[in-house]
Amino acid sequence: MSILIQTLFLCIPLVYAAHFDNGHHTGTVTSSQITEASGICASRTHKDVLYTHNDSGDTHRIFAISATSGARLATIYINGAHSQDWEDIACGPCTGGSGHCVYIGDTGGNAGGDANTIYRIREPSSIHDQSVNVDGSLEFSWDQHDCETLLVDPRGEVYVVSKVGPGHHGKFVHLPASAWNQHHHVWVSDGVYLPITASSNSPVGGDISPSGTELLLKTYGHVYYWSIPDQNYEAHIHTYPEAQPYHPERQGEAVCWKADNSGYYTLSEGANSVLFFHRRI
Repeated sequence: MSILIQTLFLCIPLVYAAHFDNGHHTGTVTSSQITEASGICASRTHKDVLYTHNDSGDTHRIFAISATSGARLATIYINGAHSQDWEDIACGPCTGGSGHCVYIGDTGGNAGGDANTIYRIREPSSIHDQSVNVDGSLEFSWDQHDCETLLVDPRGEVYVVSKVGPGHHGKFVHLPASAWNQHHHVWVSDGVYLPITASSNSPVGGDISPSGTELLLKTYGHVYYWSIPDQNYEAHIHTYPEAQPYHPERQGEAVCWKADNSGYYTLSEGANSVLFFHRRI
């Protein structure tokens, strides 16, 4: 995992738009099981519950944590999934709109190369330590080496954004729904390059709002915002985003919207990481 570098520049001056407040500490993740929180998403089924996971080196599990305290509420093992380098997690509808699902991206470049596999599970009906089965998997190949951003829109469509080195632009790609459960890697060649020029390896996380009309991407030093009123992400992602308030973190890689669209959370890797919430104003 890259050393924390606080700055990522745009090709234009940064202007903070008055969308969200400066944020407050809403909890601390003290569980000894969660030491490298690499992604985060807000449950669509359980109020004030967030899902997170560790970076490479952990096993096939995710965690439910409290959005109001950071306490671990449950450890959820995923039968049928493999953990090579899990980098991001997203909450959204299951494919076809049949209930609520959680998506996990095994897309990182650590641990011997990219698995480039998305796992989908159905949200558990209750929050307690348990094992669940994989509901679906999507394997893909592309011309990018590393990816730490997984996005799911309100239609259950899945997107990834490549993580790139200094001087390069990440690539935003839609993964075809037809690739689910094919049991082989499907090549994806289309995509749109971001207008952000990286000065560190980035982006490292992101989320599409539950409404589908807003998108966040996170780097080690900033949170960037796009308004997508028509939910045509490829048509808008090439435009310059607005930088939003952000508390500098040790190695902050996780960002997600609150389920009611009222703001966004950020969380860093490391033991006893602080959960921040930025409220919409």
